[in-house]
Amino acid sequence: MRLRSKFSLECNYSLMLSIPIEPKKVDEALQNADWFNSMHEELHQFVRNDVWELVPRPNGVNVIGTKWIFKNKSDGHGTVIRNKSRLVARGYIQVEGIDFDETFAPIARLESIRILLAIASHWNFKLYQMDVKSAFLNGMF
Repeated sequence: MRLRSKFSLECNYSLMLSIPIEPKKVDEALQNADWFNSMHEELHQFVRNDVWELVPRPNGVNVIGTKWIFKNKSDGHGTVIRNKSRLVARGYIQVEGIDFDETFAPIARLESIRILLAIASHWNFKLYQMDVKSAFLNGMF
């Protein structure tokens, strides 16, 4: 019995050590090479898609800051397969009427997908699925 309980405690301790930790701050992420590479890949997407342009700050306009979001992507067994970093705008500090007038959310409703599938089935259209890593970068302004 003693041997079993000692083995159980060792297993629990080793499982706690293997849980991947997502950094809370940029400084923590920069200390780890995997997170650093993930951040570099995200910034490279902006440069590659030519959506990043440094401009002088206009007078009388609120500047919207950015924030890094860090997530571990795992497979079905819980093993971390990649670290995912995203640079997002802190849009929650915007004021309606001052910083923006209208909003748009690119979300497909389930009804729209059903109609698309029904039309494609009726007219024998071929449908292709495309999973884009940075879909918002490919839209026209």
